Amino acid sequence: MSKYFLLFFLWPLIGFSQDFSEEDFIYLKRHEHIKINLNDRKFNIVQNTVEQGKFLTSKKLFYANETIGYSGFSKIEDIEAFTYFPETDKKIDVDYIETQQEFDVMVFYSDDEYKKFTFPAVTKGAETHLSYKRIISEPHFLGGYNFATYVPTKSAQLSVEFPKNVELGFTQFNTDNIDIKFSKEETKDSFIYTWNTINTEGYQNQEDSEAVMYYLPHIILYIKNYTYKNEKIGVSGSLDDLYRWYVSLVQQTDKNDLKKVYKIADDITNNKSTKKAKAKAIFEWVQNNINYIAFGDGYGGFIPAGAAATCDSRYGDCKAMSNLLYEMLNHVGIEAYRTWIGSRNKPYSYFELPTTSVDDHMITTAIIENDTIFLDATDSYVPFGMPSAFIQTKEALMGIDDTTYKVLKVPAQSAELSNTETVTSMSLEDGIVKVQEKRLLTGYDKVEFISDYTYKKDSKTEEEYLNTTLALGNNKTKYNNITKANFDNTSTPLELSYDLEIDSYTRNIGNKIYLNLNIDRTLSKSSIDIKERKFSKKIDYHFKKSFSTTFEIPEGYKVSYIPEEMAYADPNYGFQIDYIDDGKTITQTKTIYVKTLSIKKDGFEKWNDFIKNLRKAYKKSIILEQQ
Repeated sequence: MSKYFLLFFLWPLIGFSQDFSEEDFIYLKRHEHIKINLNDRKFNIVQNTVEQGKFLTSKKLFYANETIGYSGFSKIEDIEAFTYFPETDKKIDVDYIETQQEFDVMVFYSDDEYKKFTFPAVTKGAETHLSYKRIISEPHFLGGYNFATYVPTKSAQLSVEFPKNVELGFTQFNTDNIDIKFSKEETKDSFIYTWNTINTEGYQNQEDSEAVMYYLPHIILYIKNYTYKNEKIGVSGSLDDLYRWYVSLVQQTDKNDLKKVYKIADDITNNKSTKKAKAKAIFEWVQNNINYIAFGDGYGGFIPAGAAATCDSRYGDCKAMSNLLYEMLNHVGIEAYRTWIGSRNKPYSYFELPTTSVDDHMITTAIIENDTIFLDATDSYVPFGMPSAFIQTKEALMGIDDTTYKVLKVPAQSAELSNTETVTSMSLEDGIVKVQEKRLLTGYDKVEFISDYTYKKDSKTEEEYLNTTLALGNNKTKYNNITKANFDNTSTPLELSYDLEIDSYTRNIGNKIYLNLNIDRTLSKSSIDIKERKFSKKIDYHFKKSFSTTFEIPEGYKVSYIPEEMAYADPNYGFQIDYIDDGKTITQTKTIYVKTLSIKKDGFEKWNDFIKNLRKAYKKSIILEQQ
């Protein structure tokens, strides 16, 4: 057992007035100490972690399962883990620790691994004890610390010891509502920074919410610079430093055999007369011919594969695909730049946190006729001119040359670009509602449908899939004559057509028939549980849905009632539903729009008011009366 482990193991658990008695499992402490050493210009970074948990009940024993993740830039040593029983003063050591490689169906190779084990014999009252070392080999990945985690923590502590010739930077996030004590200690050769807090609540992510790091109280550490022989050398002290390091990595990209890449680019664009047409052709060629497979292996996770190798293998990760676009576009005279960017899971800005924590993705930015176009070929179905949905509103670090860069912001795409137009013809035959319907999907609506169909349909029939996805009518709805057209990545709308038979849908009272024309009830289940929901509601993209439904009035009947116009107007979301009776048909026109990417907590009630009004409108039926 290490000296540092003993120090933390004996830490007095005092001052814990917070009552977590209703919890199933808590952490008594989570303490982390990072020791940074610098020999000449080489960093040696050791992170010591000590955790002590306690089972307050026997209801959720799955908390006994533990994983410790690491990558090619770190390794795990000196794991000590055991279960302790305070009542009998006994402990049982973990006797088997498995090493597994991170695996995902979209990952070709990754050096991410984890240590996996289970604390033995846990039951109510048992404590889990864990300590280990993490050796960090790359100073750009100093990482951070979460003051809270998925269950409550009695004592959370982070300390960092570093030489006086090293300048440490740190940025705190979401810590306004917790009391953190910070102290600074100076020794002969080093500084020690320490952060302490007690009684932090557990943070569980919620469905359809922003990533948990938007809310979790945490801190990110980074080495700003160090002094060597009277020279100050930057690491992550500024955006200039970060960009300089990124450039040093992309400069290692293999540039062999680019002639074959250029020939492909020439062949793709030889009949295109404008730059925009050429860029579109190259972008769609990469989408259609290069399979996206993630790759991460040490610095290989940051250095793009060569463009020729990507063309030969016909697969690549985001860096490889962006590099291929970069080479092809510039070859045919289109101004294009490598661009680093974070997904919407990353809540950080390059300006407040100039570290690798900000981004997790790479794209290509093209400048054509003063238009800035963000090109992400990893999304196989997004149309040219639209960024992938998950990078909207994010900062993009566009590399212009070896020393010059520009930070741009990817705009949220307008709702009109992701519009689904639905044209429906309805009739009533022998008590069964007959429907002919065509949907035209554009933008992200089209991308989402194709992606879900490709990856989630599995063994379902077309009817089963649409019944689950569209949920039209009722549970007796039958689909026939299903057709699809334009199942591709072009800007042409996806056409989805089908016929429906809906039994037991109308309500008959005396000589009157009640029929609801709203067989599609988009957003009807989207209200927010204000009491339970702690975090904002995330929306993937702005969208608009337009419906035109025409019902043929059956012979022998007249219309005795049609609903009045109903509407809800807000800059961020709304709807309008109108009905017109021409004596032979009733036509309902319906428009729904959402023009925000997030419903914040202070907007929950207003959103629910919108959904409440929409549901009320959905309940309105026409009434047919026998003549």
